[in-house]
Amino acid sequence: MEREQHEGRRSVMSRRTFLRSLVVAGSAAVVAACGGNTAPEGGPAASAPGTAGGGGPVTIEWLNRYHTPVTQTLLPEIVSAFEAENPDIKVRYENPGSGEGYTEQILTRVAGGNPPDVATLFEPPVEFATRGALMELDTYMASATLATPDAFYPAPFRSCQWQGKTYGLPSSAGATAIFTNPAMLSARGISTSREGFPRTWDELKALDKEFIVIEGGEVKQAGFVPFIGSSWAYPVWSAINGGQIYDAANNQYTIDSDQNVEWVDYWLRWLDDNYGGDLEAMTIAANWASNYSDSAFYQGKAAMTFEGSWSCTDAEIPFEWEVVHLPVGPSGSTSYTAFYPNWWVVPNGSKQPEAAFRFIEFISTTGWTIWYRTIMDTPAWKQFPPTVITEKLVATIGEERAASVNAFFADYLNSAAEMWTSPVDTFASEQVSLAVEKVLRKQQSPREALAEAQQLAQAKLNEVLA
Repeated sequence: MEREQHEGRRSVMSRRTFLRSLVVAGSAAVVAACGGNTAPEGGPAASAPGTAGGGGPVTIEWLNRYHTPVTQTLLPEIVSAFEAENPDIKVRYENPGSGEGYTEQILTRVAGGNPPDVATLFEPPVEFATRGALMELDTYMASATLATPDAFYPAPFRSCQWQGKTYGLPSSAGATAIFTNPAMLSARGISTSREGFPRTWDELKALDKEFIVIEGGEVKQAGFVPFIGSSWAYPVWSAINGGQIYDAANNQYTIDSDQNVEWVDYWLRWLDDNYGGDLEAMTIAANWASNYSDSAFYQGKAAMTFEGSWSCTDAEIPFEWEVVHLPVGPSGSTSYTAFYPNWWVVPNGSKQPEAAFRFIEFISTTGWTIWYRTIMDTPAWKQFPPTVITEKLVATIGEERAASVNAFFADYLNSAAEMWTSPVDTFASEQVSLAVEKVLRKQQSPREALAEAQQLAQAKLNEVLA
């Protein structure tokens, strides 16, 4: 997805606003859900579109806040393609704008008994599901043609589940990787291939040091700075060191585990050993995160950076680049990727749930080809045709390399870290981010900061579970 939409939904401010909206509308949503949030009795056939009111097409309302020019071109195409395949259903697309009131609007409408039939979410479905705001989809999936439970990559699909029930579908799961500048690597005689890239944090930390230039106490150039930016992806840094932040199977946070303490301590020593230990000076010197035009990587001041698949086309990097797997930490053994989905749900109280499910099945499977040809949001559907590649990627780096990059991200989703599965994910993610910042600013030790975050996150989770 375009950067404006990615960055907007990942900001701390939107996380805080979302949390506030849950507090405001949560109790009302639960009351509205007392009538049940499962599929209608009798399964999908009980609400088949076109069977009531004279047998004509039914109309479903699709609510989302996509607002960029590209998405406004794509959305009518998607709707038209769906309606052509499903002449008994009409889709009325509604966009409330790009403001942060979007989430609150969904919850308020559910509470008021007037929900849209389909909504696009930018926060985990489980945060809505635990408040009774979403319908369960398992009955529909049991008889689905394409959107069956095993049709999606496991981790992205788990991000739609709570207590063994499914509350949404992921159309995309933009995977992450380390982006490299091969010209900077080859100039120092370093391998530019994926196979030759460091496999451990120790090797990556040493490689980072090869590129560091400090003049007058200011960092002018770096290799790879892992501890700045992309805090939403912290679950993958835990995973590649053999840990996890949240254990969904046991409804338990593990923020202060030994593996996580080791991970954050490693980052602290990386900051101290390679950059003199001053986080504030680092952040002032340059934007070491991402690969967009305001970043050190884009400007040739960093040899490597961390970003998502969407940036392959959206960032418009002005030089040849490569993507490689994340290396593993001292306690890790497997390279995982983080991912950021587009989620599609049927709000509780939908008047046409079966028709709504057919629409989100379409947009999460075959219909995503329309989107992916233009926007490089890696499909979450495992059967997505490998020959469908974002056209801009092909135009930019050539057909052969585009096919290689496309396959790299699709394959990496087989090793995606568990994330987005907690009913208090927004709150807990912010606590972890604050803890890491306290450590890097030398305000608390890794164990102290993570223990504090653990206590706060688990208390909030217990409150929701109660």
